[in-house]
Amino acid sequence: MRGCLFVEHNNFKETAPESRRKVLIADRVDKFLLEELSKRNFEVHYYPGITREELLEKIGKFDGIVVRSRTKVDAEVIKRGNNLKIIARAGIGLDNIDVKEAERRSIKILTTPEAPAPSVAELTIALMLALARKLHIAFQLTKEGKWEKIEGIELRGKTLGIIGFGRIGREVGRLSYNLGMNVLAYDIRKDQIIGESYAKAVETMEELLKSSDFVTLHLPLTESTRKLIGRRELSLMKQNSFLINTSRGSIIDQEALLEALNEGKLAGVAIDVLENEPPGELEKKLLMHPKVIATPHIGSQTIEAQRRIAAEIAEKIDKLLGGDM
Repeated sequence: MRGCLFVEHNNFKETAPESRRKVLIADRVDKFLLEELSKRNFEVHYYPGITREELLEKIGKFDGIVVRSRTKVDAEVIKRGNNLKIIARAGIGLDNIDVKEAERRSIKILTTPEAPAPSVAELTIALMLALARKLHIAFQLTKEGKWEKIEGIELRGKTLGIIGFGRIGREVGRLSYNLGMNVLAYDIRKDQIIGESYAKAVETMEELLKSSDFVTLHLPLTESTRKLIGRRELSLMKQNSFLINTSRGSIIDQEALLEALNEGKLAGVAIDVLENEPPGELEKKLLMHPKVIATPHIGSQTIEAQRRIAAEIAEKIDKLLGGDM
């Protein structure tokens, strides 16, 4: 068995470098990834929480970099990465990576689209249940010593509209159908919905918004999806309907969302993602709204999902790079 080597920073032990492929891990990941890459003869440098300035200074020495959603791998970072051959996104979504610049320099981009899907879907269901039963209000009142019986609604018999019917959207649909919900689905790729007996495809997003008691978003952030849900779209939603977003914060126009909440259009909103993370002033107003349930971007933050992501990333990096020089 080949020797293991990884270099951890932030109060971890450093081991002397050897002539091996170097991988920088810029965000907090399951330690299984460090161990697997080390076993495969990579020199792994673990910098969870690395600053942009530090990243620009160090990236030139590395053959590969692993990031989550926090670290931005923009054109400047890529240009500084003289030896960079792989950018690995531990999760899904490429909005924090300059894909065009990477492709121009023949740098491979790796993702793990399947690994987080069950965890994100389960969180979506949990948030939907929390909205329906007003759990955030019940929790707070109980902690204040008030024993009030908060009245909510059932999910059974309600209509869920899913915008974006990829891996996560399909899993949300399957789970919701098993809870007795009627499932509508909209995706620009119509073939995504064909063959899923539990979901009814709708021709337009407008039709879905008008027909749904709950609307949930499962889309990548692109130029075409940025602020996809704005004033017009929110106005089309049913009175006292609910909106859930566990995809990307910028898909919703947050100012328009705050207006819809203040005007009483929506009964509740659940968000795991924000346009700015950590939250800025506008995001803080949303988070403090009494009709909003929020979690700090934890969709894929489960032991099982992070282990699957780590295993898949290690396998893909080894396949494309190999540990030895």
